[in-house]
Amino acid sequence: MYFRKAFLSVLTATVGILAASTAVGQEYPKNDKPINIIVPFAPGGASDILARLIGQKLSEAWGTNVIVQNKPGGDMVIALQQVARSDKDGYTIGLTTSSFALNKVAKKDFPMDPVTDFAFIGLIGQSPYLLSVNADSKYKTFKDLENASREKNSNFSYASCCFGTYFSAEMIKSVTKLDGVHIPYKGSTPALNAILGKDVEYIIDTTTATKAFINSGKVRPLMVTTRKRSNALPDVPSLNDAGIPGDFDIGVWYGFTFPAGTPTEIVKKANSTLNKILAMPDVKAKIEGFDIEVTPSTPEKMSERVSKDLQMYTSATKSAKLNFGQ
Repeated sequence: MYFRKAFLSVLTATVGILAASTAVGQEYPKNDKPINIIVPFAPGGASDILARLIGQKLSEAWGTNVIVQNKPGGDMVIALQQVARSDKDGYTIGLTTSSFALNKVAKKDFPMDPVTDFAFIGLIGQSPYLLSVNADSKYKTFKDLENASREKNSNFSYASCCFGTYFSAEMIKSVTKLDGVHIPYKGSTPALNAILGKDVEYIIDTTTATKAFINSGKVRPLMVTTRKRSNALPDVPSLNDAGIPGDFDIGVWYGFTFPAGTPTEIVKKANSTLNKILAMPDVKAKIEGFDIEVTPSTPEKMSERVSKDLQMYTSATKSAKLNFGQ
């Protein structure tokens, strides 16, 4: 009799919890409470563009205000720490990229766990990085840039917006004779301003942020950081075309996340809405127009992606003997 009562008590409690969780999901989001999307980069880059595009669609779908906040700095730490420490109620969303997993590998004092400190909503898309120079540069190919960077007293430097682009450059440098001092910037816009102002010799950034300057004739792309050419920039050489040895293939993905502990029903609802938005023809066309392949996923698939990236970055960093101390 005792065990029967105990079992019924547990069953009743479980049913109560499930009912409460379902109710929370049904009530979310409340029309009078705004949703904040925290972007860890300056305005104008790929992350910012995606956050504003999808944020507008979320606002329309849910009938509530969606506010995009740019929190650059600290290699994504400032923004995503704010997300991780926010209330677990679904009203703070973080836009994260593949660079976030790399931060854990590159920084010994990184204050968060990319896997356990977040409740992943889903992936948005992915694209290659792009190595470019100013359009006035005399370097027409990667080999031109590589050879010139090895000349005595060349004082070469390159711009990057985040650890992902920095990692790409250092991986390429580790297997070629390319040289260059790393100059970090707090986002794509200031990094691109550096190449436009000829403050650096080359830059690695997303195709999304760079493409407008390529189209306007201000920046010359020399190479994408993947083994295959980009569909949006078919004339730009790939790593293989440029003769870069190795089998590494570097790109960036984008996704949304809540803080860990956010109710499952809220995560599911956000994932469902996000995937419906990504399936909209106008949204898909806009995203693909920036050379980002739309890759909707489940929360579980995004979690797996982060875990796999951590393993890949750890292995690649050790094999290339990369030093992230600068």
